Amino acid sequence: MKTFRKIYWLVIVMMIGLQIQLVNAQYAEDALRYSQLGLGVSARDLGMGNATVGGVNDYSALFWNPAGLALERDNEFSIGLSSLGYSNDVSYLGTKSTSDKNVLNLNNLGLVYSIPTVRGSLTFAFGFNRAANYTTTASMNAFNPSSSFTQSSNLLNQPLDNNIPFQLYLANIDTLTGKMVSLVNGNVQQTLNILEGGGLNHWTFGGAMDVGPNLSVGVSLNFASGSYSYDQTVNENDTKNLYPASIHPNDFNQFMYENTINDDISGFNALFGLMYRNPGKYSIGVAIRTATTYDISETYGESASSQFKTPDASGNYSYFYPSTGNSTKYKITSPYVLSGGISIQPLDWLLVAGDAEYTDWTQMEFNTNNTDLIKENSLIKNEMRATTNLRGGIEVSLFKLGLKLRAGIIDNPSPWKGDPSSRDQLYYTGGIGLQLDERTVLNAAYAYGTWKSLRTNYSYLDGSGVTQYVGTDEAVTTSNFNLTLSYRF
Repeated sequence: MKTFRKIYWLVIVMMIGLQIQLVNAQYAEDALRYSQLGLGVSARDLGMGNATVGGVNDYSALFWNPAGLALERDNEFSIGLSSLGYSNDVSYLGTKSTSDKNVLNLNNLGLVYSIPTVRGSLTFAFGFNRAANYTTTASMNAFNPSSSFTQSSNLLNQPLDNNIPFQLYLANIDTLTGKMVSLVNGNVQQTLNILEGGGLNHWTFGGAMDVGPNLSVGVSLNFASGSYSYDQTVNENDTKNLYPASIHPNDFNQFMYENTINDDISGFNALFGLMYRNPGKYSIGVAIRTATTYDISETYGESASSQFKTPDASGNYSYFYPSTGNSTKYKITSPYVLSGGISIQPLDWLLVAGDAEYTDWTQMEFNTNNTDLIKENSLIKNEMRATTNLRGGIEVSLFKLGLKLRAGIIDNPSPWKGDPSSRDQLYYTGGIGLQLDERTVLNAAYAYGTWKSLRTNYSYLDGSGVTQYVGTDEAVTTSNFNLTLSYRF
């Protein structure tokens, strides 16, 4: 019966000249994800709101401004851990739900080696840095009276062999219009869950030297590697028995769907830095991070099933679309990043710092022969904008106690045009430094992040041929804890 149905509708398609294209898994959001770095690799920096471009002087200079390595007169070993707690309050179709996810990572592991010189400074460093974390989550459960995931353009706009709603008896082709239409058009209880994971690592080598009494230059080379995972599950049920027809397949009961994406990431960039110092008073730094070309190797797949209240002629209640897998490769180029900062010491026990970081997000692009991805480049140019991230922080030294107290703030504006300020990523940070002995320092920092966002779960064409978007309003909060141990020798 199923084979006959497939052949029948294939003939219909050929007669009416229906053309359907495959839908790609890549979007502008993918380019943005891989182009944004995280909250750094040092608890001392994070405690001060990462306002370090103008005054960094330890291993973390590799990440922010390598010219700061020239201030390091000793050798240094650094190791750090970071913990991320991600919480998402989702509003969907008048209902609210909360989901949480936590992850623990090695944040940095590195060595600074200072070469003795008669005058000035010559310093090298290398190590591992966790440059970004892709952990997110979203969950929603609501009754949808007006649409179904089976109407999703990503599902219906597929060839017949890969058309999940059609294969599961949840859609047919309208013989008058030649369009694939879903037999389930709302009045379903929807449960959607999304989990994202992975991260970006930098394997870094760099160095710095003094080119004047108070002027240093530096460079770090970053070899990027990492992974990204995406898992979306959808469950739709006729909980209110609004599809009571006793004739199969108009007696819909349940639809289940899972979509997975796994990316392997590799890339390279360089960071150039310059720092001028007036010892005991202030220092000024500038850094330029080059564009990064990421090579993405992606595998993606989907599986699904449907269930009905009454059996078909063969006695089947359920149908299954077996798990499928596909792969693709593409490149993403991230934009240049220009940052500058100043660190001022008005008192022996007080340090004040501020940074500004400029990025033109319209310079991101996909590098591929795929025409659909090239269209995403136009979206990037038209819908994104340049932003300036602002960071500020203070450090108070309590000499007699061997303690340093820190506080800071980070404001990362949304890269999308027209977004309100509520979608800017705002972080409040605090930290403490403890001198364990003459050579060992333990730093701890905490950052609380908050922002709002929108997510499109799926889109579909309504009866008038107008695209409708079904999405969620989300309020995200993050809790970042960083612990760094440094030993100088």
